[in-house]
Amino acid sequence: MLLKDKVGIVTGAGTGIGRACSIRFAREGAKLALLDISDSQLSETKALIAAENSEAKVICLNVDISDEESVKMAMENTIAEYGKLNFAMNNAGVMMTRAPVGEVDCKAWERVVRINLFGSFYCAKYEIQQMLKNDEPSSIIFTSSVGGLIGTPSASDYVCSKHAIIGLAKSIVCDYADKGIRANAICPGQVATPMWESVNGRVRNDPEAYAKLNRTQNPMRRLALPEEIASVAAFLAAEESSHITGVALPVDGGHLATNAAYFNWE
Repeated sequence: MLLKDKVGIVTGAGTGIGRACSIRFAREGAKLALLDISDSQLSETKALIAAENSEAKVICLNVDISDEESVKMAMENTIAEYGKLNFAMNNAGVMMTRAPVGEVDCKAWERVVRINLFGSFYCAKYEIQQMLKNDEPSSIIFTSSVGGLIGTPSASDYVCSKHAIIGLAKSIVCDYADKGIRANAICPGQVATPMWESVNGRVRNDPEAYAKLNRTQNPMRRLALPEEIASVAAFLAAEESSHITGVALPVDGGHLATNAAYFNWE
């Protein structure tokens, strides 16, 4: 019960990493506000939490994180329900527009950056305002990516936004570390989520090609499970990580530890 009686927000809670984090946080005793743009997926996440613990405190809020007013209202609704905010998992995001920099559609590029970066900023801004009212330590966690630490071909919108999220976390440290607010970024590698499926659907109907794709992403030769990311998030949300802040933490099966040009992943 690492988060017993703590109040937390999870964005992108309807599926994938956000859903796994929501379930894990609830298991650790947290009271939660789950944010997503899909009501049906939020309901599924809430039902999965209730199946483990029918007494879990969970509210679901339909929020477009790229809209500042929508985010502000969600924070107000969370405080109205629970009276405080102790931690936040700013996870919501979208994948890249597949095109080189010189060819990418500007509107598509702006959409990815607005959701991934602006959305994370809006959430952090209003979370911090509430956290400053607490006498308790607070923790903000962002979902960045290994793409926030290295480049990826034909993914400039995603890579730029995920790099910037790490900068946002470090900026929060500079401004609020002495006020009891920590900020860290988790940098997953390849994770078995619907988002991964959507990007790699071109080989999904070829079991052999799909299995090969999955086992050649990192030295561990397998995708991460969303629950493995959630375990790290629970640690960073809890006071067990009380002196960790400003960190961009890879959870990537060794992806960044190797040089792909010299490592035989086959």
